[in-house]
Amino acid sequence: MITSDYKPILKRGVEILPAKAQDKEVILLKDNEGITNQVLVMPVEMMALIQFFDGQNSIKDIQNHILKLTNQLVSEYEIIEFVKHLEKANFLENEQVNEIRKKIYEEFKNSNIRKAIHKGLSYPENILELSSFMGKFLKIEDIKFPAQKLIGAISPHIDIIRGGNVYSKTYSELQKSIIPDVIISFGVSHKGGVSPFIFTKKEYETPYGNIAIDNDLYMKFKEALWYEADEEEFFHKDEHSLEFQSLWLKYIWRDKTPKWLPVLVTDFERFCEKNPPSKIEYIEKFFNSADIILKELVNRNKKVLILAGVDFSHIGPRFGDDIEINDEVKKKIEVYDKRILNLAAELKADEFFAAVSQNDNETKICGLSATYSALRFIKSINPNAKGKLLDYSHSDDPLGGFVSFASMIF
Repeated sequence: MITSDYKPILKRGVEILPAKAQDKEVILLKDNEGITNQVLVMPVEMMALIQFFDGQNSIKDIQNHILKLTNQLVSEYEIIEFVKHLEKANFLENEQVNEIRKKIYEEFKNSNIRKAIHKGLSYPENILELSSFMGKFLKIEDIKFPAQKLIGAISPHIDIIRGGNVYSKTYSELQKSIIPDVIISFGVSHKGGVSPFIFTKKEYETPYGNIAIDNDLYMKFKEALWYEADEEEFFHKDEHSLEFQSLWLKYIWRDKTPKWLPVLVTDFERFCEKNPPSKIEYIEKFFNSADIILKELVNRNKKVLILAGVDFSHIGPRFGDDIEINDEVKKKIEVYDKRILNLAAELKADEFFAAVSQNDNETKICGLSATYSALRFIKSINPNAKGKLLDYSHSDDPLGGFVSFASMIF
């Protein structure tokens, strides 16, 4: 029973998004942890209550805070009913949510497969429907004698329906290239993590079949780390940035798809502020070890592909910007993005990172650290490689703003 002494805690992983419904300002509550699939829509005024759901304030405290803020008295009954509403939807921390969380974690931990969690949501689950969906962006060709050898590629990780035309530029070139012996793919850990790099030994499921892990390579990188490689592999469970790459890889190569090593990258900026990651001893030590591993593969004539699934600038109200979106703003962001993409094409990883971090990543490039990692790995394979920008675009966000993304090959 909830009384005036109860101290509600908003569940971790809940994202609060601004939106409009019937021309009225509302907020959306979305669970990014996977405990519930519900999305709650409520008046924007409810933020005044939710901000105090931190486990420090009782119902009575919250009532007093609202009175001071708004000069309006909200009854304890109204606050308790709202708390019950969130609790019923599993948006508050409690014993039931913890039990669900434990069950989900154990199921993932005990499985050898990272399930394609976005199938049926971001793309069709049915093979025929999926092939039709993907075929709108890229037709499969039977390339008898592929001529080009690619060692690196940058692809978007935005929803395929929004970025498919740019995804297709990357994967069209991969389809025409010599199939590598192994793929190392860097994605963005959108939900965080303490570890700089998050590995997993789980096969990635796709409707076209699973992509197997290169276990030998996994063990080599595991030995190069100063922490357990898969300690936070749970972050792979719901992350889309690598799931979408696995789908495209299996779409173009099917049973010929090589083994891969999927790696989620967290935010390096918290370690190095405005300095490049090469100035952080333990991160640079890892890249030096990776350099030895990659050069050994090259010396054995192994064809390695480094693939980054990244997006670039995130601009607008959806991403916390109090700015009116117009063509002038979009052009300004395009100029900025293409300037840093030019640095990426030159494999100037430190300059790329510094160009973004020196402005405190004001355009919110979520793929900063993952792209940096990919550039370092590509340079280890061939320090003279050059990138070619195939396409650059953006997609408007339905909640206000836009996201930019690009296609590049090396």
